[in-house]
Amino acid sequence: KHGINAEYGGAPPGGYGHPSGPPGGYGGPGYNPQQYRQPAPGPDLAQIFQSVDKDRSGYISANELQSALSNGTWQPFNPETVRLMISMFDKDGNGTINYQEFGNLWKYINDWQNTFRYYDRDNSGSIDQNELQTAVTSFGYRLSPRFYNLVSRKFDRDGSKRLTF
Repeated sequence: KHGINAEYGGAPPGGYGHPSGPPGGYGGPGYNPQQYRQPAPGPDLAQIFQSVDKDRSGYISANELQSALSNGTWQPFNPETVRLMISMFDKDGNGTINYQEFGNLWKYINDWQNTFRYYDRDNSGSIDQNELQTAVTSFGYRLSPRFYNLVSRKFDRDGSKRLTF
C-alpha cells in the first residue's frame, strides 16, 4: 500500500458514521457553518466585541483578534491561525469580522473548547496522545500511531507530549 491512507490509516470499517460525541456537535467529520449562525449565550457579547474592536470601526481585524486571544500560555496565537479564524467567519469577504460574524466565531471557539475539555479525561488542561486518539476515532477516523506522533511533534509546545488548547 502506498499513499496517505497506507501511511496514516484510513476510514474505519463500515465507513465514516456519526457516532455520539462531545458537546458542540463534533461527532462526525466536516465543518458545518450552519451550526454557527447564532451567538452563544453567556457573557455580554457586545461588550466583549467592543473591547476587542480597539479602533471602534465596528469590525475586528486579525491584529485586533490576535491581541485579544489567550491560549493559556501567555504566548500570542499563531498569526496564520488568527487569519484562518477570520476567514472562516468573514461572510462578506472584507478581511474583518463584524458583530454577527464575531458571535459565530465566539460560539465556534467555545464549542471547540468544550470538545477539548470533554476529551481531556484526566482534567490536566492538555490532551495526551491517547486522549487525542480517542477524540479522532470518535469523529469517525482511524489513523495510524505514526499520525498521532506527527501531530504531537507538530503541536506540542513544550515537549511534554501533550497538546494544550
